[in-house]
Amino acid sequence: MGKHHPCDECGAAVTAGRRVRRTRVGRYKVDDDSRAGPVCANGHAEMDLNELAEYERQAALVVLSQAADIGGEEIRFARKSLGFTQARLAGVLDVAPETVSRWETGSETMSRVSRLALLAVVSDVGALARIEKREGARTSETLFVAR
Repeated sequence: MGKHHPCDECGAAVTAGRRVRRTRVGRYKVDDDSRAGPVCANGHAEMDLNELAEYERQAALVVLSQAADIGGEEIRFARKSLGFTQARLAGVLDVAPETVSRWETGSETMSRVSRLALLAVVSDVGALARIEKREGARTSETLFVAR
């Protein structure tokens, strides 16, 4: 690939620039211009699947932390941005899989505590992996700060 190559979507020249990615999270639109990278004159950005997944996780994080009200579509988007099934999210949040289904269909409102827990998972997926890896590892009541 040369320095300037045609955009896959429109054929315009692609150069380095500021990308603006608009992601729809349920009824909300999230614009993210935090990353630079290849972009054409018409605004089409090139990115790999890992970058796209990170944009989606960040969009879910913005909605969960800033929107006054979240519903089923936003919860579903957040779950999918994590790559979780309903059953997996239910296990992480310590609720029944049917509860996640009811949240996503709108037949039940997510509690504030569950929303905060989902926000915590979306904001630091690595922490969840560390917790799950260590589950059951501590048998004494004395824990130490890692250095």
